[in-house]
Amino acid sequence: MMDKSWVHLNRVTDEYLVGASNFIKIAAKNLGYPHKMLCPCKNCRNLSHQEMSIVYEHIVINGVDPTYPIWFHHGEDIIKDETDESLNDGEAYNLYIAAYRHDENFEELAQPTLDDEWKQQVNNANSHLYDGCTKYTKLSSIVALYKIKTMHYWSDTSFNGLLELISDMLQSSNVLLKSMYETKKYLKTFDLQYEKIDACVNDCCLFMKENKKLENCPNCGASRWKVDERTNRVKKGVFAKVLRYFPIIPRFRRMFRSQTIAEELRWHFKNKSEDEKMHHPVDIVAWDLVSDKWPIFASDPRSLRLGLATDGFNPFGMISTQYSCWPVMLVIYNFPPWSCMRKENVMLSLLIPGPKQPGKDIDIYLQRLVDDLKMLWDGVSAYDAYDNENFKLRALLLWTINDFPAYGNLAGCTTKGKHACPICAYNTKSVWLRHSRKFSYMGHRRFLPPSHSFRRKKLWFNGKEEKDPKPRVMTGRRIVEELKIFVNDWGKSVKKRKRGEGKAKRDTDS
Repeated sequence: MMDKSWVHLNRVTDEYLVGASNFIKIAAKNLGYPHKMLCPCKNCRNLSHQEMSIVYEHIVINGVDPTYPIWFHHGEDIIKDETDESLNDGEAYNLYIAAYRHDENFEELAQPTLDDEWKQQVNNANSHLYDGCTKYTKLSSIVALYKIKTMHYWSDTSFNGLLELISDMLQSSNVLLKSMYETKKYLKTFDLQYEKIDACVNDCCLFMKENKKLENCPNCGASRWKVDERTNRVKKGVFAKVLRYFPIIPRFRRMFRSQTIAEELRWHFKNKSEDEKMHHPVDIVAWDLVSDKWPIFASDPRSLRLGLATDGFNPFGMISTQYSCWPVMLVIYNFPPWSCMRKENVMLSLLIPGPKQPGKDIDIYLQRLVDDLKMLWDGVSAYDAYDNENFKLRALLLWTINDFPAYGNLAGCTTKGKHACPICAYNTKSVWLRHSRKFSYMGHRRFLPPSHSFRRKKLWFNGKEEKDPKPRVMTGRRIVEELKIFVNDWGKSVKKRKRGEGKAKRDTDS
């Protein structure tokens, strides 16, 4: 057994530094002094090989992964008599318990006993990659390879070829999965799948709920299936456009099933700033407004407060290729500031496909996410590992994070043209510049105090004295009243020019 007493010490103490140094020396000796070894820090989690000095730095800076109790990747022997006792300490166990242990199973506060099928699943995930292999298990090997595939944009075909080649190189007793299909099927057992929802190619609707069985869009009549541009042949079974939704409720539940994460999600409740400076969103006015308006929601520290961010990007990384894909991310502000914006805590909820940006039709794609947010506002059952009890999990969307054009799409307001200001709306002061062929906005002096000297400056601005008062900000109630009679026209109209139409128009103009 390797000494682990130093792992839980303060990482700036001499005892911790000496323990980390001894760990590197013993692991290097056990592994035959290799050039690199797997890094067991909280970030790498035995998924990447690093040089010895880098591993030491990671352990000191990040700490050792707490889900790695038996250091078998670094030469520690596994005692067979303790296999069942240590079964619930591994990463595979944590994934299985998050995926399959439903909330009603936790009504008994005692530790649940593992049945034979449960043991078989966990043991299968923790089994060695091949006989005598101490570095990789079946689960860690496929996760490491899948991570590399994602980082380097490998195709499924090339990944299949790599898996087959590696499997052929290893011993015949290896348990490495041999195809992308098997990999996806295996990872689904951990409840890591996503939903595919068919969408109209013109962004008119989603083929879900009442439209689930339709084969054509009820708005524009476009086919649900892909259509060959040359022959107009419908490829039935091949979807024209697919929205990918990553369910948020199961992931929120899994967070509270981890005792460490469940504790971090309470951080905001007792750590409000006392020096009148903003260190975290908990210190701003918007947070207090929510607490005052919904005191029952705010009284539970486990109630989640979320932010939504989205923008378009080109996934192909080529400027010449016009393709706009829109990911929709959720940020959880319950976490402390040092982990709030970490990549593992920023959740991808939607992946809106291109090739064109959704524009004002983004509301169509947000339906599935909005449905889940409504459920979370009413409350869903969840298990809290920190308090060892069931509770009603609730969540609220505080705000959206986006640039100005995307703000117009999400808020459903105009951000360009004559009424480009979302605050002033119809009271926007705009001037059309005839020679520049664009609008200029000169009404900003209205927001100054009535006695401000800039209001009387004419030559400095547009040659006029500003006498108008500051416009009133439109309230939510007023916006709802104005939108009652507004009819949404979802989708992008497709106008095909008839043959000869352009030539006839040019002849007429001449």
